[in-house]
Amino acid sequence: MNRLIKNAAAFGFLILFLPYTMTLLMNGRQGIHREEELSSLEYQVLSCLMSEDYSWMEDETLELMAVLYRTECVRTGEQGKTEVQTEIYEQNYDRMYDAAAKTEGQVIKVEGEYKELPYHAVSGGRTRDGVLLGAEYAYVLAADCPDDKESEDYLQICRTSREELGQMLDTELPEHFLEDMVIERDGADYVSRVVIGDQEWQGEAFRSLLHLPSSSFRLEQDAAEDEIRITVKGSGHGFGISLYTADRMIRDGAELEEVIQKFYQDAVCITIP
Repeated sequence: MNRLIKNAAAFGFLILFLPYTMTLLMNGRQGIHREEELSSLEYQVLSCLMSEDYSWMEDETLELMAVLYRTECVRTGEQGKTEVQTEIYEQNYDRMYDAAAKTEGQVIKVEGEYKELPYHAVSGGRTRDGVLLGAEYAYVLAADCPDDKESEDYLQICRTSREELGQMLDTELPEHFLEDMVIERDGADYVSRVVIGDQEWQGEAFRSLLHLPSSSFRLEQDAAEDEIRITVKGSGHGFGISLYTADRMIRDGAELEEVIQKFYQDAVCITIP
């Protein structure tokens, strides 16, 4: 009986102090101490930063991400992401903590309001006009991003068969479907609509079914290989800030407001209490 009680007590102690123990193992006591210095909002910003791999970014670009996350937390009144990727936490904790701390209280307002601020990894060379999402997103600007062509993720080519493509689309594709396929594009060369026979897909839905990194794509028949070649530009939905371009601008000396005003009309950065 005594052993049972001891085991139960030990188990209760483990459950009670497990979060503390795991954080201590990952960061040491200094990490615990530094997090306790943050307000609830700033802790959520730190949590968001640690939920993605931003290790490739300049420190100032991490600060931009901190401001974007903080703005979204304030706009929605919701807590940010809390799922931490352990390897990111271990390797980049200090950089991400500093990004949150140095920008404490900084948020972005557009036309005096908190608005959704979309961003993506790499554009197809130009970001998309926010009006495509609806008139309320008119502040999201179409912006040229020529530097994105230098990103490793700018251009990807994959090949598939007509049968495999049909399986992904859950339809049977005729032998020469490419000849009759209708593809509509927006001003940034992203696919907005695909029609094959009597079936129709929105560009982002088609991209999702094919697991493509972007909806800026082209389908061509590769006669030599008897396959369909899919060429994809960029990574992400293409709206708002291209993080690759933002990072390049910051490396070249651009200030935060210069970056956000390139992608969001009438955007300003302010500090809240």
